Amino acid sequence: MDWVTLGRSLFTVVCFAFFIVVLIIAYSKRSKGRYEEAANLPFLDDDKVQEAGKEQASNGARK
Repeated sequence: MDWVTLGRSLFTVVCFAFFIVVLIIAYSKRSKGRYEEAANLPFLDDDKVQEAGKEQASNGARK
């Protein structure tokens, strides 16, 4: 086996291990609260967005 094949094999194993670590971190119970909070961000200021839409032009232009 030459060095290029060995390097490619090691790179594949390292990338796979990194992928598994990312999956473990993403689906851990410790991260659940952070992801739930991030999932609700679009809904937090819904009333403020509607009020601002009445005061400003819809295309972002100034009055």
